Amino acid sequence: MKKILVIDDEKNIQVSLASILEDEGYKVFIGSSGEEALDKFKNIRPDAIFLDIWLPGIDGLETMKQILEIDPFQIVIMISGHGNISTAVRAVKEGAYDFLEKPLSLDKVIFVLQRGLEYRKVLEENKKLKSLLYARNGLMDSERRPVKRELSKSIQFEAGGANATRKQKTVKSSNIFYGIGLHSGVKTGMVIKPMPIGSGIRFENISEDGYIPARIEYLDTTSYATSIKKDGLEAKTIEHFMATLHAFGITNLSVKINNEVPIGDGSASDFCEFIRASGVVEQEEFIPEIIIEETMLLGDESENGKYIKIEPYDGFAIKYTTIYPEPIGKETYEFVLASAEDFERDIAPARTYGFVHEINKLAEMGLAEGGRMNNFILIDRDKGQVINTELRFKEELARHKILDIMGDFYLLGRPIRGKISAQKTGHSENGLMVNYIRDNLLSK
Repeated sequence: MKKILVIDDEKNIQVSLASILEDEGYKVFIGSSGEEALDKFKNIRPDAIFLDIWLPGIDGLETMKQILEIDPFQIVIMISGHGNISTAVRAVKEGAYDFLEKPLSLDKVIFVLQRGLEYRKVLEENKKLKSLLYARNGLMDSERRPVKRELSKSIQFEAGGANATRKQKTVKSSNIFYGIGLHSGVKTGMVIKPMPIGSGIRFENISEDGYIPARIEYLDTTSYATSIKKDGLEAKTIEHFMATLHAFGITNLSVKINNEVPIGDGSASDFCEFIRASGVVEQEEFIPEIIIEETMLLGDESENGKYIKIEPYDGFAIKYTTIYPEPIGKETYEFVLASAEDFERDIAPARTYGFVHEINKLAEMGLAEGGRMNNFILIDRDKGQVINTELRFKEELARHKILDIMGDFYLLGRPIRGKISAQKTGHSENGLMVNYIRDNLLSK
């Protein structure tokens, strides 16, 4: 009979979980503090642990840390009350198998537990096989590599060939970023983890199984933001963070969120600091560039037309022109990506913007619920005035459009060698061009 340890300072949670698990045939032990959890863990050696984050004395995160130091294979399922998203994200980062939000769902409890026990069985079988291999090869215990707990699977993509001139990259260490979602208005978090060579960038949900490759094949919507979707999982408003990964050359990364990437201050500056704090490391293998050898145009390339174009260029550059009625008028900015520092200085600080006359429409669509006076630029189009802040650049609107393009085009999964020119376009046109490039250059 499998042994399950339930640690929670709420008696009703203890009783409810114990009743559910005993009905499923598990032997259940309960406790109400971190100290009690450590004591019972050492004596009982449970197959899995349900552990509340908020506990008297030693908190749940510290308790989990001490348990995993003793047994790296231990399945720890954290329990989080409503509003503890950032703490729960941190728990996953530090080794929790999964976490459940209160109020607890019967089906979810059983599903996560069964999946965790199966995962532990695989880990233990792998350990036995490695021990047999080490014994067969005559290796001593001191020569064995330490067991690493793999919390994420990999997705493979082709790399190599004549166009493979850049090293793949990931981050040096896991890190947490949290805030609110621009369109959902919900408190959300984001935890990133290094990934091995050939994994690609993928988005995961903090409370659901599976992942979404950050690829154009999974583009879901481009209405006011870029979102991807796969098998019921969603990752919304990803463009600013994807632009940052593009600028830093990150090619392999796991990104766990609660459906929507936090907005920060509406720019990508906070994301740049976040990546720098995490560290960037080159990996051994190369990744191929997409080299544009002929011009591709979508739209009307006239003086006031709406179009997006990509053409041959030795590097990566974007030129964008915004055109609005006077007195806002027309502004153009051109950016060449030579380094991450260039992006941090010239593009990352440019913020999301919107117009007063659009606010009601966005509200009716259930969007911009997280819009605050400090995380986007609000413009009175009739007066041609910014009404809530000072612009960081004369051409901040055009620069922000370049930021969006960098994020959307990184859904190709590779760096690009070419120059993009666009006028009056948005996420929808970006998506059309990215699909066009994929169909014509990557599907042959």
